[in-house]
Amino acid sequence: MPVFYFLLAWYAGLWLASRWALPLPWLWLGAGLGLAGTILAWRRPRWRWLTVALLGLCLAGWRFAATRPVLDATHLASYHNEESVLVTGRIIARPQTSERSQRLRVAASAVTLPNGSTYQVDGLLLVQAERYPAYAYGQAVTLQGILSAPENSAEFDYRAYLARQGIHSSMSWPQITVTAEQQGSWLGHRLDGLQTRAADRLRRLLPDPHGALLRGILLGNDDDLSPELSAAFQTTGMTHIIAISGFNIALLAGMMLQLFTPLLGPRPAVLVAALVITLYTLLVGADASVVRAALMGGISLLTSRWLGRTSDGPLVLLLVGGIMTAIRPDWLWDVGFQLSFAATLSLMLYADPLTVWVRQRLERWLPQKSVERLLGWLSEAVLLTLAAQLLTLPLMLLHFGQLSLISLPANALILPAQPAVMSWGGLATLAGLIHPWLGQPFAWVSWLFLEYTITLVELMATVPGAAVAISLPPAGAITLYCLIAILTWQRRHADSSAWRRALGHLPWRQFVMGGAILGSLLNWAWAASLPDGQLHIYFLDIGQGDATLIRTATGRLLLIDGGQFPARLQEQLSDHLPFWQRSLDMVVATHPDADHVGGLPAVLDRYQISYLLVNGEPPGRAGPYAALLSAAAAQGVEPTLAQAGQIIWLEDGLYLEVLHPGTTRSENRNDNSIVLRLVYGDFSLLLTGDIEAETEQALLEGNTLPPTYALKVAHHGSETSTTAAFLRQLGPSVAVISAGVDNQFGHPHELILGRLGSAYIPVLRTDELHTIEFITDGHYLTMLKHP
Repeated sequence: MPVFYFLLAWYAGLWLASRWALPLPWLWLGAGLGLAGTILAWRRPRWRWLTVALLGLCLAGWRFAATRPVLDATHLASYHNEESVLVTGRIIARPQTSERSQRLRVAASAVTLPNGSTYQVDGLLLVQAERYPAYAYGQAVTLQGILSAPENSAEFDYRAYLARQGIHSSMSWPQITVTAEQQGSWLGHRLDGLQTRAADRLRRLLPDPHGALLRGILLGNDDDLSPELSAAFQTTGMTHIIAISGFNIALLAGMMLQLFTPLLGPRPAVLVAALVITLYTLLVGADASVVRAALMGGISLLTSRWLGRTSDGPLVLLLVGGIMTAIRPDWLWDVGFQLSFAATLSLMLYADPLTVWVRQRLERWLPQKSVERLLGWLSEAVLLTLAAQLLTLPLMLLHFGQLSLISLPANALILPAQPAVMSWGGLATLAGLIHPWLGQPFAWVSWLFLEYTITLVELMATVPGAAVAISLPPAGAITLYCLIAILTWQRRHADSSAWRRALGHLPWRQFVMGGAILGSLLNWAWAASLPDGQLHIYFLDIGQGDATLIRTATGRLLLIDGGQFPARLQEQLSDHLPFWQRSLDMVVATHPDADHVGGLPAVLDRYQISYLLVNGEPPGRAGPYAALLSAAAAQGVEPTLAQAGQIIWLEDGLYLEVLHPGTTRSENRNDNSIVLRLVYGDFSLLLTGDIEAETEQALLEGNTLPPTYALKVAHHGSETSTTAAFLRQLGPSVAVISAGVDNQFGHPHELILGRLGSAYIPVLRTDELHTIEFITDGHYLTMLKHP
């Protein structure tokens, strides 16, 4: 099977080329040798696979290199700076809208610098704009703003994600001027207008969220789905019904064949169906998963309906993927492409064997007619879902870090209604495009099935434990796929009697011994997590922000602030808490800035808290601080307002003293930070939040600052804090600074480092030492660093 070896080598070549760049002459030389070797060894199958693989490997490397953009002076990415520039371009895709903003994809044609110089450029730009006014495909625009590279978050490499789509520049909240309309392609405007009309008609025919869901299912536009409903679909593992998939394509092709075969004949009807599938693919956006489904559907139509032959499903799938990645190599890393590819291959490999296996079990207990009836429902609602998930599960855990435990029953109850949703919804759309009154009866019928779908999704998402967070690293996903491949191969090359013989010879004594060892390890881990009678303070490395974890001598847990990145905070907590820990005794939010409380709402998703201390700032209507208070309310925890003079006893000999804020409030939010003094025997630690010099002076004048052994330096070492007088009064023996590596604020400031150095105070920094741990029995202090 030369094509099979070529395609496997092609995929491997793309992956290798993304990691290591080989000179083009070497790739051409390798491709030439592979082609010559293939011709010479065509009648020698023993060597042919090797030459074919070499050809595929080198051609893939060349294709990947040929599609890399050259980021020279003619590319927009060369003009990233901190000054405002004027970019001229046009909107090349339908804007993606959310509740408060919209994202525009703009093809740039020129850039004007602050000095007035204008340069002709190429390159794509992602623009974050206000929700209104609404913009449209094909508009020519000028954008006045700061041009920069896309920003990454702790959880996601957004810059690489956009780069794979050809986008290397971004601009947030620019001043936008529309200079011309209808500047896109003729076909693009026709398709955009059709999708806009169809979406508008559905808005008139159905209320949201029913209309929003139907627009997502039929048109691939899920912008209007609420975050809560989207989260419910993800929790129940039902997001696949919103994505355009092979199911949509198959239904559309079937409708076209039924309609046009009697009118035109079988072969012309196939051509019409293929044309309609192509237009529908372009209409809904031509994402990777949609293109895969369309190509598979088209090839299936041509082979079965035109040529009258059956095709090798897995080989056709590999061929479709090869065609797609030849057109756009970066599709190989598209999550939608990977999931679509894996689900289709999984159905091809496992759907029939799984159905046969279930049939054999049912026939032992039920009459034949009952088996056929029950198997028909099981195949559609359960078995196909289970088969598809065998190969998509590792990808879901890798990319999304969540496993839906309720997915199977949810699919069993919800999937049977989806053909009716698509059929009646499609009829409502088509008839509504003619006149709304014609589409309304069909829309009413589709509403029943949409209501059923939404109600069940929302209900099942509330089931306790419906989904669990399980992150899988790339190596784990590869290992899991290797295990699945080995088991699949063994199952296909060994009969059941061989399996039974193998089971009979399993080393059960070794299993028992292994179980005992595993139990001992778990018991050791449990014992190691028990309190050791000492106070542990962890200054967590969570990037640019603050987060301090305290474990008392008896095992009570306190978290003071949580940084801005939920994923980093969760990783740090899992590093320093046992995996079965699900509660925290106390959480302190020193003030509402995102770099202090951004990670805390996610903490309350995982941990039950008993006490929440806040500084009394109003939460506003949105943001992480409002989400924190909402999550606390959901747990039945009423926030406690910090007031100077409070003493919070944590256990015998250990207490927190609130030194700030008092009764008066500052207009500067940083100066309203909670200041805490932790005291344990002879040891004391001052935690200063983000207070600045004004509050430090107020504390000095109030005579509320006794000397302290350790100081958590305020505001990440900003020059606005840690005055010389403040240091003289405290006289700390050690100072800790929490800051991110190469952060944009320049923290800690050289002035503060010099001031601490002049006072001969040792400085420990999380951007250099990562997580820093203090261990004390109240008399002696041990300091550790964690990589």
